[in-house]
Amino acid sequence: MNWASPHDGDALRALTDGGSMRFFQRIAEERIEAAMEEGAFDNLPGAGKPFTWRAGDPVVPKSLRKSGYTPPVVVLNRKLEDLRARLSSEVDRTRRRALLAEIAETDMRRAMELERAVRDARRR
Repeated sequence: MNWASPHDGDALRALTDGGSMRFFQRIAEERIEAAMEEGAFDNLPGAGKPFTWRAGDPVVPKSLRKSGYTPPVVVLNRKLEDLRARLSSEVDRTRRRALLAEIAETDMRRAMELERAVRDARRR
């Protein structure tokens, strides 16, 4: 996986032009795409199964729920819950580090998705 160096011309320009969020978003998107290509999202628990709604989930129109739609934020929140539960029971140091990295990445994706949802809601 390639990380942009702070001394990289594009990276430095993106940070100094007030585009730091775009810079970090681009890095996140590249990491997600690389993970998808590597199959990191294949065979996730619950893939292809109907989604079960819980109390406290965001309100989604009934027509969307019936069609099987699940807001990305809800999916990411559930994934974080699962990862944190796995972390609390993991004793192997290497696997704990991997879980912590996955938690950090998932939390970043969730924050980006929340930001996008708020931005989209303000446009309406």
